[in-house]
Amino acid sequence: MKQRRIKEGLCVLVLLVFVILLMTQDKQSAADPQAVFEAVQSAMQVDGLAVCKDERIKKEFGVDPRTFDYVGYLASDSIMEVREILLVHLAPDSDEQDLLDKITARVTDKAELFSGYAPEQSGYLEKYELLSRGGFVLFVVSDTPDDAVRAFKKAI
Repeated sequence: MKQRRIKEGLCVLVLLVFVILLMTQDKQSAADPQAVFEAVQSAMQVDGLAVCKDERIKKEFGVDPRTFDYVGYLASDSIMEVREILLVHLAPDSDEQDLLDKITARVTDKAELFSGYAPEQSGYLEKYELLSRGGFVLFVVSDTPDDAVRAFKKAI
């Protein structure tokens, strides 16, 4: 009798842990990636930024965009401008942590590069946003990254 109650208690505990794990995991968003990218763009000042092709994404971030379901990237053609927006919709087999690490390394490298002679650009880099949610990764370097983050969260 006592062993049966212990077993029942353990089963309930295991079930409770399982439910908590399910509730805390990041759920995949069903949002259209292009619509999310457009929502983020509309929330920001994108004058002077242009849509970049796969070759530039590969050069700037060291990742192959073809390994993701969707990649949207806006950046300036000027080497003196750090503002950029990157939205990635991860494929089921994408290495999310590798992407996050490469983006963080890019910010560090650019911050070192701009720290001595472009204080306004350095300021943008200090308040960049990088977040992962619902199968998306958003990276924003801007004077108003919070606007992009709010639009992103609303869109997904």
